[in-house]
Amino acid sequence: MKTIMILAAGNVVAGGIVGLIDVFNFTNTLYRRLNPEVTQDLFHCHIVSGDSQAITTNQGFQLAAMELKDETQLLEADAVIVASSLVTNKAEFKQYAQDFLPLLGPLSAYAKTGKPIAAYCSGTLMLAASGLLDNRRATTVWWLSQMFERNFARVNLCMDSLVVSDGQFHTAGATTSNLSLALHLVGLLAGEGLAQQMAKILLIDPNRSSQQPFMTMAITPEQHSDELVRKIQQWMQSNLDKNWLLDEIAQKFALGKRTLIRRFKKALNETPASYMQRLRVDEAKRLLETTELALEQIVERVGYEDVSSFRKLFIQLTSLSPRAYRLKFNTHACC
Repeated sequence: MKTIMILAAGNVVAGGIVGLIDVFNFTNTLYRRLNPEVTQDLFHCHIVSGDSQAITTNQGFQLAAMELKDETQLLEADAVIVASSLVTNKAEFKQYAQDFLPLLGPLSAYAKTGKPIAAYCSGTLMLAASGLLDNRRATTVWWLSQMFERNFARVNLCMDSLVVSDGQFHTAGATTSNLSLALHLVGLLAGEGLAQQMAKILLIDPNRSSQQPFMTMAITPEQHSDELVRKIQQWMQSNLDKNWLLDEIAQKFALGKRTLIRRFKKALNETPASYMQRLRVDEAKRLLETTELALEQIVERVGYEDVSSFRKLFIQLTSLSPRAYRLKFNTHACC
């Protein structure tokens, strides 16, 4: 029997926790059918809170939870998962961190056992806040990646993967990636064969390995206070159809090129050139999703002349070719 403890605090996302438990419970059912002589479940899941109170979800209903009376209770687990809370900005994360505080000590003590610790969505930020991810590779929900980078610079953030493992730590992206994370833990604790069978039963695509195709700048919060950089961002968005040189952009806004680069890096943690590349790819994604324009026409609309170089950039930022992206996201595409 394997014990899974799910640490929950704050305004927890209901589907995240319930989805995890469903995967482990369905695995129990399959395991018993494959092994009729077995008399007990393979996995036992427990939701753990910092007090004796039930967990209130973001939907307003409650989930029963057990209280950790001392750190030794958590040490009995075979794996620990940090559940996500509804976090869309820094203030909400601050409240989440405050609510999670009673669980930090037990989590740090558990880490010394070397047994698996997992987190998904905003839970990855909480795991990073504990310091346990310092100097390790991890991923997070893509639309909180900027917040993650600003606050946890010691973590090597890898946004090109859905699930990232580094030693005993296993992190995943947005809420529904918890299903892939759960299957990953099933594979670690009960074998890859069983995990693969569950993927087929639950229709969880084992090849869904990257978050990149789902990322869009349209809903990514860019929190900075540099009004000039904000104006330049807006101008870039409206002028994607021309291949602007950095010197030309700097001159238009009465800045030196070095000053432009420095202010962009301070505000957005990237260069103006990389930001413009992301804008162009984002607009190309929108056109691939909503139109039947040929790639050559799309490339021209986003300020590129060389289709081949743009295709390489597109694959680099999305992990898909333009054609594969259109087939995946344009519901009206036929080829």
